[in-house]
Formats: sequence, C-alpha cells, structure tokens
Amino acid sequence: MTAAPLTRVTVVTVAHESATALAGFLAALPPGLGLVLVDNASTDGGAGLARAAGAEVIRSETNRGFGAGCNLGLDAVATEFALLANPDARLSAEAVATLVAAADAFPDAAILAPMIRDGAGGLVRSWDTGQARRRRMQRRPAGEPWPEGPLCAEFLSGACLLLRGSARLRFDEAFFLYFEDDDLCAAARAGGHGLVLLPAAEVLHEGGRSSAPSAAIDRLKARHMGWSRLHFLAKWEGEAEARREGLRQARRLLGKAAGHALTGQRAKLRRDVAALSGTIAWLRGRGHGGPATG
Repeated sequence: MTAAPLTRVTVVTVAHESATALAGFLAALPPGLGLVLVDNASTDGGAGLARAAGAEVIRSETNRGFGAGCNLGLDAVATEFALLANPDARLSAEAVATLVAAADAFPDAAILAPMIRDGAGGLVRSWDTGQARRRRMQRRPAGEPWPEGPLCAEFLSGACLLLRGSARLRFDEAFFLYFEDDDLCAAARAGGHGLVLLPAAEVLHEGGRSSAPSAAIDRLKARHMGWSRLHFLAKWEGEAEARREGLRQARRLLGKAAGHALTGQRAKLRRDVAALSGTIAWLRGRGHGGPATG
C-alpha cells in the first residue's frame, strides 16, 4: 500500500535574513509535512522560528549561497522526495499531493513543479520549453498559451521544485545566486531525466521577499545575475560563446549606466554598475565574489 503523499516528502528551504517571510511560510506549511531549514548565517532569529515549529535546522556559519544551502538540506532528506521551496512560498497539502501523484505517473521525471501564482494571485510563467531562449532573455511570452495539463519543460523555476531522491540531483555550488535552477534542469536533462510542469498544482510565491529588501541586497543580486548568466553559458554552450555574450552584456550595461546617470536614476545606476562588475569579474576569470568568498 502506497504511503500517504505528505509522508513521502520533506520540504527543504534555504533562509538568509528571512524571518519575515518564514513566519508566513511556517504558518501555511501543511501539518505532517517534514521540513529541513538551512540557515545561511542569518542574524534575524528565523532559525529559531523554524526550530520552534518542529523543523530540522541546519546552520551554516557563512552565507554559502542558495545552491550550496540546498545541497546541505538535500543531504539531510531521508524521504522519497524533496520539495525545494523558497521561504516566500506558501505550500498547500493539495499541491504537494498533486505533485507526488504526478511523480508516480511520470516515473522518468526527476523534477516536477507546480504552477506559480504571484502575491496578487496572477499566474507566473515559471517554466520554459526552450532553456537557451530563456537564458538569452529573448522570449515574448504574452502571446503564448497557458498549459492546461502536464507539460514537458526544459526549465522549471527553483521557487518550488519536487525532486525525486533516486535521481541524486545536486546543485553546482559555483553558482552563488541565480541560474542555479537553470543549471540543475540542464543537468537533469543531460542525465536522461524528464522535467514536468503540473498546472493542477498551484503554489503562491510572493517573489523577491526571501530576504529583507535593501539597496545592498539589490546590488548583490545584480552582480550575481551578471556573473551567473555567463557561468551557465560557459558550462553548457562553451567558453567562447560565453565570452562573446559577456562583451555584449558589458556594452549594454555601460550604455544603460550612462543613460541612468544622465537622468539621475541613481538606484538603477547602482544596479547597472553592480551587474557590470559581475560581468567583468567573469570575463577576467574571477569567482562570483559572494559573501562567503569575499
């Protein structure tokens, strides 16, 4: 007899200064669903909230980034499935059960994902059937139809992913932030595994609220977006293509920075400069420069 769906799943979430988001995450967590929280060197008491709610808490003394944090959590999971979910996601028993049922129906799928709704309740295009197109950010999704049933995808957003434990998927820890989910999806496909989007399962994801917003966080995110995009491209399409894209990216960012400087848009200028610094760091062969590595 098959075990109840929720007993086959352990939720893994990675937190960095995420106490505000975690309060809602824990309140919405379905009873009976195990939780492993990886605390990436937070100082806001979020780990205590999770521990009081019965979660297993793994503490990292340095902020090692999202992928490395996920790996710590995945290594602690003993159930058949791990459900990766951001702290600003809101899970339901129905969504988890639907994902598990789909995993049973599609045994070749190593990653399954729900449909994502944003904080206002709108649907989010959190998948793609062409990963390279998404990476180049050339898509125009407005005219694309929303899927009505299960969809085979090339990319599924890391905001909420059900991973089959037997596939032994792990994140590339060279990514500190951004494109680690692109890379995980590419690695799963390269290993012969399927990726499936389940529109019948829906999860609310507020987006951008896993850590408390600040100008410093905005700059950190922009820098890592610039660096990680090129690292992903080099890994899957070759160093030469990544270098060409990096030079194009640097020129675009310089132009944007000049425009924002002239118009006095200081916040956008700071983000441009941070993204440019990440791009230049990659072009010069430097690491991502995350908090754990300086």
